[in-house]
Amino acid sequence: MTTVARERVLAVLDDASVARALLDASCALAQLVQRELQLVFVENAAALAAASLPATRVLAQAARAWTPLAPEDVERGWRVQAARLRAQAEQATTRHPVNWSMRVTRGALRQTVLALRDETDLLLVAAAPSHGASIDTQLKRAPVSALDDGSADGREAVALAGRLAQVLGAPLRVFRIDGQPGLPPLASARLVVAPASRLAAPAVAALRVPLLLVGSRD
Repeated sequence: MTTVARERVLAVLDDASVARALLDASCALAQLVQRELQLVFVENAAALAAASLPATRVLAQAARAWTPLAPEDVERGWRVQAARLRAQAEQATTRHPVNWSMRVTRGALRQTVLALRDETDLLLVAAAPSHGASIDTQLKRAPVSALDDGSADGREAVALAGRLAQVLGAPLRVFRIDGQPGLPPLASARLVVAPASRLAAPAVAALRVPLLLVGSRD
């Protein structure tokens, strides 16, 4: 891992609906470790492929009937989400001032996360919440949860989680996971901090709360 990579915190998402929770944690982290923050917005290639099918229909939130979905509708939605994300980043950096930038890529969230883990030792990721779930409503009362697998990265994850919990004014919960086959209950966490080498790709994709991976993947 290069020195340049370690000078940046990366925050990855594919849905602006989770931006507030992710930005809250990533801006606080970037300020805490005195690094630049880069947001990575992933345009979901699967959504574009689905919109290209002639039979694809969508039901808008306030609509009563299904309507056709075209690729240009997806592209327009991405532009709206990117603009919304930039505006939310501007607001978040007034609370935790940091230098930040944003890049847009196309693909899948899980594959993008795996590729970016070579670029930094501090990577945050947030997937779209499951139907009916709301991350924002949990922010005031949810804990920062740390996963400790007994490794050096695990100890660093616990230490960093403790510092972030103080900055965010959140309680801290630490789970020992060495020797455990699965993950503890984490659905109510405000942020999960974990050693990068511990979580396999399916576990990363399954989490629906902001996740901070600490350390290298090896």
